[in-house]
Amino acid sequence: MKRPYWVMIFAALLCLCAACSSGGGGAGSSSDDDADDDSADDDSADDDVADDDSADDDSTSSWSAMVSGTAACLGGVWGSSAADVFAVGVDSTGHGTILHYDGSSWSAMASETTATLSGVWGSSGSDVFAVGTEYDADGYPIAGTILHYDGSSWSTMTSVTKMELHGVWGSSASDVFAVGSKDDSHGSPITDVILRYDGSSWSTTTSWTSACLYDVWGSSSANVFAVGWNVTSDSGLILHYDGSAWAAMTSGTRWMLSGVWGSSSSDVFAVGAKNDFYGEVAAILRYDGSSWSWMASGATAAQLLDVWGSSAADVFAVGMDSNTYAGVILHYDGYSWNAMTSGTMHFLSGVWGSSATDVFAVGQDGTILHHGD
Repeated sequence: MKRPYWVMIFAALLCLCAACSSGGGGAGSSSDDDADDDSADDDSADDDVADDDSADDDSTSSWSAMVSGTAACLGGVWGSSAADVFAVGVDSTGHGTILHYDGSSWSAMASETTATLSGVWGSSGSDVFAVGTEYDADGYPIAGTILHYDGSSWSTMTSVTKMELHGVWGSSASDVFAVGSKDDSHGSPITDVILRYDGSSWSTTTSWTSACLYDVWGSSSANVFAVGWNVTSDSGLILHYDGSAWAAMTSGTRWMLSGVWGSSSSDVFAVGAKNDFYGEVAAILRYDGSSWSWMASGATAAQLLDVWGSSAADVFAVGMDSNTYAGVILHYDGYSWNAMTSGTMHFLSGVWGSSATDVFAVGQDGTILHHGD
């Protein structure tokens, strides 16, 4: 059955991690959250690049557009090396898209799924996980989707959840976490979901009601962070796993958090946006092993969706301008955050690199940017 047009719009917005549900009824939404859907339907070419006046820039900026060969909304990117990179997302029909970069060009892979895909991570080039959500004809989530790549083909795994899955990360091939949420569709309560893979099967762990989780990262199997949104307290949600149990941390912010990454167990960054679709100031928090504190982003009218770095003094955060939806890239050099020129009018929702001079950012309309020498 062909999906309604608004379901396709929702799939693109899911790539933003800016809402928990279709139709603007999810966690953190309000009457002011009904953003202009036109930003997710740009008909321009996948490698279209324009002057971006919203991002004023870092002198070390060196981002260039890559030809992706698709107009899909790309939500996540990860690689095992500079010549083995995967990007996932959703196409105009609402089906999952998977791209692979071999060091010279991007090509489409057979995803074998009708689900949207939003996150990707692997322990090696032959052990890669992609997560997303299967929706019914009315746009409601009916199953969390997990795909696995064994080096030759992708196959569907049993996810054991009907909730949306947004992010995935693991400490090893036999210790993988996937996080997501379920909205209040059909009268069911908003709640998050955390799944764990032990090398043979997935199982659910303790969840929080009235919460949404968008990303997960850890320094080890006993030091894992998951970030999102606490609907009840109207605040950014950060959960921590110590190897035995999950516990909520004091985030100290009323901002929705959508991305997390760290250079070590005592140096972790979380990024996000104000609790409405039109965030005014980029949110960046840093954990020092003891507590979270606010960092000055130097960016106004920006929403950050993902973060990654090669070290504690080389961190990239990507997102979009709240007014134009143009791609925003911030860089941290160990002292301060500075804007880099993205060169694209398309929002960016994922970032990953193999080194400080080999970084990829992905987003709307098949946009893939590369930062290097």
